Amino acid sequence: MSKDTLIKLSDDVETVVLDQLRDYMTTEFDVDIGNLPAKFLLDFIIETIGPHLYNQVVDDMEPWLYDRLTGILEDMHSFKKD
Repeated sequence: MSKDTLIKLSDDVETVVLDQLRDYMTTEFDVDIGNLPAKFLLDFIIETIGPHLYNQVVDDMEPWLYDRLTGILEDMHSFKKD
């Protein structure tokens, strides 16, 4: 995984996801993949899809943040002394 990767899973989460990925490959495709191929596949998925998911989250947060910060700024103005 490159140092510029936007998404980094904790070791515990990665272990769970790798187990799920191996189970999925076995169930859906009747392919038994080992730990190393599963890790390479997971890294590929994260590097390929990760930036798109990250950008979607940022886009989805923008309207909420705009409303929230606008509210905070309005509240700040109410503290002004005449």
